[in-house]
Amino acid sequence: MKSLTTILLLACFITSYGQLKSILPIEKKSYRQEKVSYLKNTLLDNYDVNFYFIDLNATNQNKTISGKTSMKAKVVNQPLSELMLQLNSSLIVDSVHLNGMLYPFTFTNSEIHVSVSSTIPIGQYFIADVFYHGTSTGSGIKSSSVLNTRATWTLSESYHAMDWFPCKQELTDKIDSAYIFITCPNTLQVGSNGLLTKIDSLQNNMVCYEWKTYYPLDYYLISFTVSKYQPIIQYAHPQGLQDSILILNYLYNSSNFISHYQDTVARTASFIELLSNLYGLYPYYKEKYGHCTAPIGGGMEHQTMTTLSTFSFELIIHELGHQWFGDYVTCANWQDIWINEGFATYTYYIGLQYLLSQNSADQWMLNTHSDIMSASDGSIYVPFADINDEGRIFDYRLSYEKGAGIIHTLRYIINDDSTFFATLRGFLQQYAFGTATGDDFKNFAQNYTGMDFTQFFDEWYYGEGFPTYSMIWNQQTDSVYFSLSLQSSATTITPFFHLPVEIKFSNGTNDTIVRVFHQYNQQAFACHIPFTVSQITIDPRNYIINDIGSIVTSSKKTESESAFQIYPNPVNDYLHIISINKSATVRIYDFTGKFIKTSEQQEKIDVSDLMPGIYFIEVNGYKQKFIKL
Repeated sequence: MKSLTTILLLACFITSYGQLKSILPIEKKSYRQEKVSYLKNTLLDNYDVNFYFIDLNATNQNKTISGKTSMKAKVVNQPLSELMLQLNSSLIVDSVHLNGMLYPFTFTNSEIHVSVSSTIPIGQYFIADVFYHGTSTGSGIKSSSVLNTRATWTLSESYHAMDWFPCKQELTDKIDSAYIFITCPNTLQVGSNGLLTKIDSLQNNMVCYEWKTYYPLDYYLISFTVSKYQPIIQYAHPQGLQDSILILNYLYNSSNFISHYQDTVARTASFIELLSNLYGLYPYYKEKYGHCTAPIGGGMEHQTMTTLSTFSFELIIHELGHQWFGDYVTCANWQDIWINEGFATYTYYIGLQYLLSQNSADQWMLNTHSDIMSASDGSIYVPFADINDEGRIFDYRLSYEKGAGIIHTLRYIINDDSTFFATLRGFLQQYAFGTATGDDFKNFAQNYTGMDFTQFFDEWYYGEGFPTYSMIWNQQTDSVYFSLSLQSSATTITPFFHLPVEIKFSNGTNDTIVRVFHQYNQQAFACHIPFTVSQITIDPRNYIINDIGSIVTSSKKTESESAFQIYPNPVNDYLHIISINKSATVRIYDFTGKFIKTSEQQEKIDVSDLMPGIYFIEVNGYKQKFIKL
């Protein structure tokens, strides 16, 4: 039997990512300095939306809609003398009412403007009713056929809610609640947010589906679908919840479709139970979760009722993961779409790990890393110049895959699953029903774990590329001496990646994993390995997005004799040295290379007299950097 041991080497000599500050100066990414908030329209900033009542006529045959949208809002920042709403110009506005009074308006460039005759003071609420009709040319509402079934559906992410209802498209302005009433022929069904409170039969073979949600939600998460559906009902029973959670699925009314996917759909309950245990109770447990089928070519995490095309393990759990990361807590701007897509993508890994097997999760992560490294550049964070480019916002390699990859690395750095998942739950609770940025997550994780993730986010979130590791090693009796280097794929943006790196030493019978903190190229390490090593693997458990270059055995005796290691680093008073050559003279230099002092004593050196800063220590002509606190 093989023995597998993870050694946190004191002699290697950092056991916590958060204990080390940068040794080398890091080039600050221009992304960090750019303006991260959008160029807001001041008219939209003059009010906060509390409630939408969307009351429309629709059918599954086309994109033609008619009816009204009512908005209740509160005046903020300055008195409201002009109201602005966003609506696609292809629709026709029939009239606008403000607090029950008919008002003249202008409607150009997808903006409705209403001059308020009596200015509404700060703190006051108002209700705006917009009556409209037409066939939208926007992509936020679509209609097509699949499996001989026609459907009409909405998909508003990221800027397309205005394609089907007048609204304010600003992520940080979540509404408190919404009613979505859709009138359609009585041969059809309508799925939407929240609870179905009533199906009202009307004249002329028409029916009105009355959906109501009382949880805060963002503008792009409001939706409806209209088609011929067969409702499939399930229930989830998360631990700690006495009642059950309703799962309402609207599937195409096709026996073949239902029979093909019913077993996969049935897994939704176990997904809700798992994620409720890891992320915290499903946020909308008082209403429901569910799915509406529509030919969208994927899935969209509409709050409490995902719209998707087909059913698979990956698609269901990804969109369900969004109910926590994306809906419960939403990215505060589209530059930080990682809050939505990175965590939802990683949710699939978690599902594989807990519900299938670790091997299947590992294989998915391996394939994901390979996809990420198919190109050498690109940041997870979306540059401000690209915020109107939906292709860049939803770049699968960066926002989804690399976004998931760095969460996996963060989990590895934290090195304790109970702390990792507690961090996620705490973050969700901190920003519950609100919005957050990537820096908000970083700051929360730092405060919760006591670890400094600033450098990690600089290099992996705002930075670009990935490392290719190389290693030179030599074994002398029961000690292995090695130096570790990396080459960045995006050298000018992110020249180095400061990470704990695992090294696996094995010989076919025994293996040992050592974790070292890699601070700079050609960094030397010395490790006790009580067996003859025949194979070395860098990052054997694939925690880091990386490629492997050369792993070379050095036969030069002088190199092994010159290998040495220092600890602790950073240091306050005494610096300890491990070296083969016990008679070597030790020299210390400052960061500029100026000679400071020498010592014949090698095992323990007093550095308490040094000023705080970065220094070099030289043994046998080899130098290493250390930090004096």
